[in-house]
Amino acid sequence: MFNKIIRKHKILLIIDIILIAIAITSCMYIFGIELQKTIFTSQLEKFNEENKNPVFKIGRVILYSSANAIDNSDGKLEDLSVSQFTDIAIYIDNKGKSSKLTAENTVKELYLDNIKVTVNSNDGDHIFNYKNPKKMGKYLSLKNNEDGSVIMNILSSNEQMSKSDLSQNVFFTDCSNPISLGFVNQNFIKNGKVSNKEGLLLFDGSILKNANVDLQKISGKIDFLIHIKNNLGEKFICNLSIKNDLTQNNEEILNGYSMKIYDLEGQSYNFLKV
Repeated sequence: MFNKIIRKHKILLIIDIILIAIAITSCMYIFGIELQKTIFTSQLEKFNEENKNPVFKIGRVILYSSANAIDNSDGKLEDLSVSQFTDIAIYIDNKGKSSKLTAENTVKELYLDNIKVTVNSNDGDHIFNYKNPKKMGKYLSLKNNEDGSVIMNILSSNEQMSKSDLSQNVFFTDCSNPISLGFVNQNFIKNGKVSNKEGLLLFDGSILKNANVDLQKISGKIDFLIHIKNNLGEKFICNLSIKNDLTQNNEEILNGYSMKIYDLEGQSYNFLKV
């Protein structure tokens, strides 16, 4: 009888221990969830505070669109290769948080990746890369970067800036020059013919009209990420989508070229600190 009582107490003791263990585990689990919520809320508040007044943001984007053609038929206009190009200048505003240049609002590294070029027609070779700003507004055959990114060489002294010929992926540490890019829809027409009834044919955007090009088919968009590291080693990122709609005010490009200037406002154009 005594042994049965001892066994009963042992069983009750084991049950009590199990119940206590379950209670402790439950409390730790609940405490862990609440702790994670507190940490997440704190991090979110810190993130919002840091990005309320951004160090870097996209201030302005300029698009210049035109076209070019190469006559392979000795002036007979019976074998044309037609290309459309859009030059892109992206200005970085680094004076929102401080009007003075500091290690925080100057650039140490800058590059573009996750580049996606979408054109409504698959005709032609779609090329996107850095373009010498001195060649803006002029047709220039470009090549895609092999690694799918555009990496800028950062110039940090007045001497470097003054001596640079701007031909090799250049960006100034003080953000005083734009990110200069070019898109080319190269040879989307091959062996094309045009009629030259007016006696004058210019190899600019007007060639699209003479070649009866459907502007909707060669419109599209370009998406990419811009990464910045400042001179404090802090990293920032901005996701930019540029709509290359050639049908908008189409008479401009059909008469030679079109230029669009976007002064950007809103948080979607801020560089987020990561």
